Amino acid sequence: MQNNRYELLLDNNLRVLQTDDAFYEHIGQRSLKMLDDIIPPQDLMLLKNALFALGPGEGNLCCFRMRTSTGKLNWNAANLQKANDESGQIQMELEDIQSFRKVKDSALYDPMTGLYNKQSITDYAHEMVENPGKGFYFALLDIDHFKRVNDTLGHKKGDEVIIDVAHMIRDIIGDKGRVGRIGGDEFMLVLDQIHERPALRVVMNELRETIEEKYAAMEDALHITISVGVTLYPDYSDDYEELFSLTDKLLYRAKEKGRNRYVIYTPEVHAAIRNKEEAVALQPQRIYTENMKNRLIMDLMDRFLMCDNTNIDTAMSEILKAYNLDEIYISYDDEKDSRYGVKKNAENENGFDLSTREFPFLQGLNGQYNENSLFSRITEDYTDIAEPEIRTYMQENQLRFLMVYRMAESRVKGCLIYMNALNSACRPSESDISDLLYFARMMELVMKTR
Repeated sequence: MQNNRYELLLDNNLRVLQTDDAFYEHIGQRSLKMLDDIIPPQDLMLLKNALFALGPGEGNLCCFRMRTSTGKLNWNAANLQKANDESGQIQMELEDIQSFRKVKDSALYDPMTGLYNKQSITDYAHEMVENPGKGFYFALLDIDHFKRVNDTLGHKKGDEVIIDVAHMIRDIIGDKGRVGRIGGDEFMLVLDQIHERPALRVVMNELRETIEEKYAAMEDALHITISVGVTLYPDYSDDYEELFSLTDKLLYRAKEKGRNRYVIYTPEVHAAIRNKEEAVALQPQRIYTENMKNRLIMDLMDRFLMCDNTNIDTAMSEILKAYNLDEIYISYDDEKDSRYGVKKNAENENGFDLSTREFPFLQGLNGQYNENSLFSRITEDYTDIAEPEIRTYMQENQLRFLMVYRMAESRVKGCLIYMNALNSACRPSESDISDLLYFARMMELVMKTR
């Protein structure tokens, strides 16, 4: 069976401006004003998040379900392209992927790269942990300085790099294990057919050298490299959470040592990482999947906008836990301290404290927000932050991640600020940042009406 493909022209509100008879036949309707009418709310949020991330002339990929003429919800893959003009119109190339012969299997893969998606590769890692057999190597990999590619060459080029690197990883790993994409430029490798360190080093060296050499030889001279953290299970971890946390710390050790390298856990060398981990003695944290995060956002939207039965501090504390952030604040322009704030505290029964902060740099951000009213910085050593005031603030407060959303349409002008500490193991993915942007816009609407 051939896949059904359709082309639609939309505005920013998902109003259908143009399509053809074949699409109307596919959905069993004679006309359609809004896509909202045939897409369920939780999937509609995914589509809107993808649209929020688009700048003029940029493209994005998204998967969602849509009701067809049969009355069933079919999965669709959409290639979105925003017009490079003031119209803001969206060209959508829609493909009904429910027509794949293996419908169930199609949900296992990341639509951009063809690798396993976050849910399926994480499920496989859990399965291997629960039935270790001969043991396996677990790796986390990401592209060094990837944000610079997006910032200098645009998101379309960034997507091309992600796809290219993903395919190189897949080809090199081959039948030695499974590879999944777990975030924007982040990948998880479950190397269940490699049991000895020399064989592992051969694969890691091939990955690092192949990717570096390919981009060094290209005309635009992109300096693309990778960093990798690797841990052997079950030798150095008792469960999946510990395995992931330790491997993530090794990934950051690779970045601290200069990037373009891999770090394999060795007790004699990296014992301090685990000792520090044990000394912190954090309470067990709930691990939120992408679906759980999406349901949380939808639930908060319902509680705020439909039922009016929650408060801002509670909502921010739930986001803090779900996205593993350290601090969230809302600060008004005309007040010295933040009006609302929550800060992670593992010793508190709730896992957080109500908090306040000063943000003296906010006025200096005028003119630096992007088209989505966002300003963000992620750093390892502060040398990559150009703005002196931001660099000083993040360094003095030992921050790794700072994201500011400008609430220009709220009743009282202000900002919503997300932060992670330098010693945090969390790195918000692109999908996380889209969710945090969606939550910030929801808060802006709440602040406008309350």
